[in-house]
Amino acid sequence: MTVPAKRLILFPQDKGGIGKSFVATLIYDHLQDAGVRVKTFDLDHANSTFYRLVPGTEFINTEGDADKLGVLDRLVHALSEAEVVLVDNRASGGSKLLAYLDETRLPELQEEFGCVIVFVVIATDDKDANSQIAELLDSHGSRVRWLVIRNLRDSQELALFGQSQARRRLAEMGTVEIDLPGLTAVTRNRLQSANLTVGRGRHAEELHLLDRSRCIRFHAHMAGEFERARSLLIA
Repeated sequence: MTVPAKRLILFPQDKGGIGKSFVATLIYDHLQDAGVRVKTFDLDHANSTFYRLVPGTEFINTEGDADKLGVLDRLVHALSEAEVVLVDNRASGGSKLLAYLDETRLPELQEEFGCVIVFVVIATDDKDANSQIAELLDSHGSRVRWLVIRNLRDSQELALFGQSQARRRLAEMGTVEIDLPGLTAVTRNRLQSANLTVGRGRHAEELHLLDRSRCIRFHAHMAGEFERARSLLIA
């Protein structure tokens, strides 16, 4: 009997402020709804947003030198504890995560570990963020699976990404793209202040009814989007 492959979901971009931590919380909510056993990690020593919002998240400090990144072995060991290991990365931390993948040859060892590595990349109209996607494609290509999140927070049309060679390459690989609409800023700020994900915000009595209503609508929309990527997120 074949054992279903587990998932190691990573956010490899270095660019800050593009929504990595927010997307990580949304994926966590979706996996929780699906009844998946998830182990979560936060590599962001500066903000630790994911650590604050998602109960049980383990913090790993990646501030050390590249030769000390053996601390990230914990991500692989966690595959024995969960069906999905979800890792929120920090801004300027992508290079260390990639160095770890190369040093361990983890992409080449996915079958032996019974896992699939999924790169979640955030597409915006930020030139640096799009350039990083192209660089990641150059370095990892088909060695990993890809999920593109089109962050529509600031614009419904992502002209730079839409016309990019990186998007064409991803499309040729059959990569799934899903849309992330903007969540009303006041509600998002209140969720942050209360250390709540959108999913938990739906029923949080400390939030105003209007905020809970926005969370319900947003969560339902994202559930539909994530279902399009179900084979990537859930074994």
